[in-house]
Amino acid sequence: MSFFSGKKNVHKDKEELAPRAPRYSSVAFIEVNDFEGRALLKNISVTGFCMQSKTYANLIPGEKYIMHIFPEKSAGLKVIEAEVEVRWVRSEVSRFDVGLLIAKSSGRDMEKYIDYLKIHPGPAYPEKDAS
Repeated sequence: MSFFSGKKNVHKDKEELAPRAPRYSSVAFIEVNDFEGRALLKNISVTGFCMQSKTYANLIPGEKYIMHIFPEKSAGLKVIEAEVEVRWVRSEVSRFDVGLLIAKSSGRDMEKYIDYLKIHPGPAYPEKDAS
């Protein structure tokens, strides 16, 4: 008799999980309090996004921070301020990635920016455009 034969499946089937929100590419830059410098905004959705930087950022999972998003000029939007919660941090040799959950944002500018990205897909990330 196998050890696992009497165990119930504790993982939900994929069909039972909530669908993941669509993600979009962006060339926006972001600034976060407690982090000097700017980082790239990647993989944005209505619930959150990823911040990528070449500089280490001392951001702590579970903590909330104020973030300013600078959309590309063609979006026609002002700087977007949002309160974000750090969900995960991944540090590699040449880059630093942080997963952020949007706790709240000012006005409807975040939704307008995501609507803009749905219609105007651009290059994935500026560093990939360099030849």
